[in-house]
Amino acid sequence: MPKMKSKRSAVKRFRFTASGEVKKWNQNTSHLSHNKTHKLIRHNRKARYLKPTQVKIVRQLISK
Repeated sequence: MPKMKSKRSAVKRFRFTASGEVKKWNQNTSHLSHNKTHKLIRHNRKARYLKPTQVKIVRQLISK
C-alpha cells in the first residue's frame, strides 16, 4: 500500500512548538480592514495556541 498523505492545508496552517503545543495564526487579517476595529486588528497580529482537544485532531491530520 502507498503511504498515507498528510493534509497539506493543515501543514500550512499549523506549527508545533518545542513543548508540543500547536500554534496558529488568526483569521480576518488579510483584507477589508477598514471595517474592523483597531482593537481586533491589533489583537489578531499575534498567534494563538490551540486547546488540547483540538491538538489531538491536528496531530491526526498532519502525521498521516
